[in-house]
Amino acid sequence: MIADHIDNWKIHFKNPIWEIVFEELKTLHSNTSAAEKKLLNDDIILKVFENRTITQADPAAELETHRKYIDIHATLFNAERIDWYPASLLKVRTPYNEAEDTAYYERQEPAYAGIIMHHGIFAAFWPQDAHMPGLMTGNISQLIKKAVFKINVDIIS
Repeated sequence: MIADHIDNWKIHFKNPIWEIVFEELKTLHSNTSAAEKKLLNDDIILKVFENRTITQADPAAELETHRKYIDIHATLFNAERIDWYPASLLKVRTPYNEAEDTAYYERQEPAYAGIIMHHGIFAAFWPQDAHMPGLMTGNISQLIKKAVFKINVDIIS
């Protein structure tokens, strides 16, 4: 996992393919419409959506990994917490589904790390990074708008 301010993306990513992601990310804001957009065929996909934050104990809270895509998360409106775990230390709950590019894991407490995502911050999750997004930052659920970029791992190696 890498988390930083979007202005610092070049510190972490040297492949020019990342410029497509971060230049697009810099254009997004709280009024960006919910949508799915292919930025580079199926190799870079942007999803913008809204949802309410939940507690880690909520059954809808999913601890997940992906094999085909790296995730870049960025919150555009309000804030969420994303918990992080090394996938190698977790017990698989639902095995990898290739069509969904997702495996789900048993929850553990406490998380190995967590980040509060405000506008201007990004978090990148590789296949070894189990992550649980959409969590409340305090005691009250709130509506958030966020962007998730899906970057095919094969185009960055």
